[in-house]
Amino acid sequence: MPTPVGSVLIPAHNEAAVIVRCLDALFDGVEPGRLEVVVACNGCTDDTARLARSAGHTVSVVELPQASKAGALRAGEQMLTVFPRLYLDADIVLRGPSALALVARLRTGPALAVRPPIAYDTEGASAAVRKYYAARERLPAVMGSLWGAGVYGLSEVGRSRFGPYPDVVADDLYVDGHFSEAEIEVVACQAAVVTAPRHTADLVRILRRNYRGKAEIGGRGSGVAPPTTTRGPTTTRGTVRDVFDLARSGPGPAVDALAYSALAVGGRLVTRFGRNGPWERDESSRIA
Repeated sequence: MPTPVGSVLIPAHNEAAVIVRCLDALFDGVEPGRLEVVVACNGCTDDTARLARSAGHTVSVVELPQASKAGALRAGEQMLTVFPRLYLDADIVLRGPSALALVARLRTGPALAVRPPIAYDTEGASAAVRKYYAARERLPAVMGSLWGAGVYGLSEVGRSRFGPYPDVVADDLYVDGHFSEAEIEVVACQAAVVTAPRHTADLVRILRRNYRGKAEIGGRGSGVAPPTTTRGPTTTRGTVRDVFDLARSGPGPAVDALAYSALAVGGRLVTRFGRNGPWERDESSRIA
C-alpha cells in the first residue's frame, strides 16, 4: 500500500443521497492508499455512515451524536495524520485527479490554500436560479475566493494559521480570511461540480445561511475573533463592481446581473428580518 500524499476530510450530516457519489468521484483514478480519507458523520439519522463504509473505498468513518459541521471538522482532524488536507462537502463532486492536483500544488507551494475551479450544475433548476448562477460564474471577486466551492485545501503551514475550527456557520469563509490573495490559488484542474438548488426558495435558504455566516465571523458577541487578513469588505466592493460591469456587457448578461442582484438583496433581507434556523441547507439538489 503506497504512502498517502494527502488527506481528505468529509463532514456529513444526513448525506445518504449523495455520499456514495462523492466517494466514487473522489477515488476515481486514484491508486488505493494515495489519499487518507475520513468521513465525519454528525447527527445523522439516515444511512450515511453505513453507505460510506460499504461504498467499496478505503475510508475511516467517525460518528458523532450531535449535528455540527464544526464538531465534525474537529473530530475528523483528530483522525487525520497527513498533510496537505482537503476539506470536502459531501454534496460536491470532486474527481480524484483534481484532488491529487490540489494536494500536489500544496506540496510544492507557494500557495498555502487552494481550491479547484467551480462548475455549477443547473439542470432542473428554475430560470431565476439558472440566471443567478450564470452571473455568479462571471464575477471574479467571487470566483477567486477560497469559499463557495464546497472544497478547499490547506498545507501544513496554512493549517497552522488557526486553531481548532470554531463553531461558525461558514467555515470556508472563516478559513479564507486567514490568507492574503497571494497565498490562495485556484488550481488549473477539472472543476468541482456544485449542484444548484432547483427552486428560488431553496437558493434564498442557502443565501440566508451564507449571509448569517458572514455576519457572525468577528461580529460583536460572537466569540470568534475576525481573521487578521480578512478581505471581506474588499470582496463585497469587488462583487458590486463586477455585477455592474456584467450588467453593462450586454442585454443577456444584464438580465443575469439583475437576477443575481435581486436574489442577493432578497437573501440579505430575509436574513435580517426573517427567522433563521440552526442550519439552513438546500435539499432539492440532493434529490436523486
